[in-house]
Amino acid sequence: MGWLNIAASLLRDAMTSSEPEPSPEESHLPADIASLAEAVGRLRSETTQNFDAVGQVIKAQNARHLRDLQIQRRWNYGLAAGLIIAVILSIVAWMR
Repeated sequence: MGWLNIAASLLRDAMTSSEPEPSPEESHLPADIASLAEAVGRLRSETTQNFDAVGQVIKAQNARHLRDLQIQRRWNYGLAAGLIIAVILSIVAWMR
C-alpha cells in the first residue's frame, strides 16, 4: 500500500502543480514601410539559413545511416558465411 500512496500523492501533486504561463511576446513592429521591408528581408534570410542548416544536418545524418547500413550488410554477409561454414563442418564431422 505504500507504493500506491506514493503514486497517488505524486499524481495529485502533478495535477495540482501550476506552471507559470508564458507571457505573450510583445512584437515591436517598425513604424515605416522601409524598416518593415528590411525586417521581412532579415526574417526571410534567417529562415533560408535555417533551412539550409537543417538540410545539411539531414544530409550528414543520411550519409551516416548509409555507412552504418553498409557496415551492417558486411557483418550479415560475414555471419551468414560463418554459419554456412559451421553447418558444412558439422555435416562433415557427422558423416565420419
